[in-house]
Amino acid sequence: MALPSFAGPIGGPDPSTMTGQDRVRGGGRRCSRNSAGGLVRIATAQLVWTVSLLMAVDPVRAQTDPGRVREDFSRDPGWEGRRNVADPSACVVKVQDFGFSATRHAGGEPGEIGGRVCRSPTPAVYAKKIPIRTLNDRLRARGKFSVTRSAGGSGVLIGWFNSASRGWRTPNSLAFRIDGEAGKFRVFFEYGTQTWKTGGGTTFEGRYQTTKTPMFLADGKPHTWSLDYNPGGADGAGEITFTLDGKVYKAALKPGHKTEGAVFDRFGIMNVQISGDCITPWLDDLAIDGAREDFSADPGWEGRGNRIRFEERVVRPHHDFGHRKTSHAGGKPGEVGGVMWRIESTRPQNAGYYGAPIGPLSLDWELSASGKVCLRAASSDSGILVGWFNSLTYIGAPPPNFLGIFIEGPSRIGHYVRPAYGTSDDVKGVMGSGPIIRPDGKGHDWTLRYDPRANEGRGRIVMTLDGHSVSMDLKVEARKGNAAFDRFGFVSWHRGGHFVEIYFDDIAYTAR
Repeated sequence: MALPSFAGPIGGPDPSTMTGQDRVRGGGRRCSRNSAGGLVRIATAQLVWTVSLLMAVDPVRAQTDPGRVREDFSRDPGWEGRRNVADPSACVVKVQDFGFSATRHAGGEPGEIGGRVCRSPTPAVYAKKIPIRTLNDRLRARGKFSVTRSAGGSGVLIGWFNSASRGWRTPNSLAFRIDGEAGKFRVFFEYGTQTWKTGGGTTFEGRYQTTKTPMFLADGKPHTWSLDYNPGGADGAGEITFTLDGKVYKAALKPGHKTEGAVFDRFGIMNVQISGDCITPWLDDLAIDGAREDFSADPGWEGRGNRIRFEERVVRPHHDFGHRKTSHAGGKPGEVGGVMWRIESTRPQNAGYYGAPIGPLSLDWELSASGKVCLRAASSDSGILVGWFNSLTYIGAPPPNFLGIFIEGPSRIGHYVRPAYGTSDDVKGVMGSGPIIRPDGKGHDWTLRYDPRANEGRGRIVMTLDGHSVSMDLKVEARKGNAAFDRFGFVSWHRGGHFVEIYFDDIAYTAR
């Protein structure tokens, strides 16, 4: 179906006059590196004119005339994208090289495990197969470790996990994490349930960004540690006790997380599965639930992806989102989706979108959309916006001139699917919770409806996921500021975090 179009400056720059750096078709493999600053600077003046025009539309006509566009994505829809596809030059070569070694960096006699471990969405593990354990079992491990090298943004997990465990803040895991920063490191201890809910503790005082606790030096000095999980601790909620160089740290599982459960069938080393750099840890004199490993000889543990050289294609902060010939969301081949990152507010040049021109719409219109969605992979602290937005003001959390769905949530939950909006004068609303979607590759049906007459004329958003409904009333001041929409599609969430891999199909949406 041909997309509707309109004349005039409401939608921002005329696509026919935009350069390849400004406008990228979804099927490409280039990414725009232009700064969004110029767009944002001209947006305010244009939006004053835009919103005035939209509010002058006859309300009755605005509520009865909008059309519906339907896309099955069997062909490339030709939607407009900004910074939505990865530049091939962003790819980096990674080398994983860890496992058994005859060295003695961690102290003691020759023989240990460890080596170069790189943060990457591509899994890499070296682990011992163990009898299946759960969060209802007592778990104990102890040993020595040292770190001989750490680069900025590096990390490694050491502990219990599952052979199928994938992702940042890994599900089915209970481990301590060494985070490296240019010759130094900090230590966390954490867990992930089988439903992607997470929690844990730290070995430093205060917030991660502002703590006064000095970092450890990656100078090869051996450190002693123990990790103990007591399912009966914290009044039955489950409690983790981590001891580092004789100092004890504790953290209870979040309410309900023990019931959610986790299944472990491996113990060992796992890379932190998010893009980043490399760290070199070593472990020795290990005891796992009473069974001692001194590594005087090769233990013959299982290694997967632990000694390889490869190209890393999912690289922060490069989105790779557009038309695909796949069918993850269900139905026939053809859908839209890919990888989109949560981006820091201090880096607007990395914000991106992918959407269809829709003609001028506002909060005076009745708006609706529906379709299928599949969350194939997702790290904690990741998210994406889906709905109506403005191509001049697509940067924010949520951005001005947005109405739609926010797929994101706290790490203790995973990912809510919930309504969100932002007006032209930046009045914002985000629903506190909603139905939960898991990064399990399963397809779901969703709907979205905005009724400007509801809530005594202030407006209401109603959203469903697989029939589970939530609604959010707009604030009184939201309708006063109104909003100007000229696109329907997908927008990056402008707050620091990680990535989702998500796909949509069979979408229908309001357009003029």
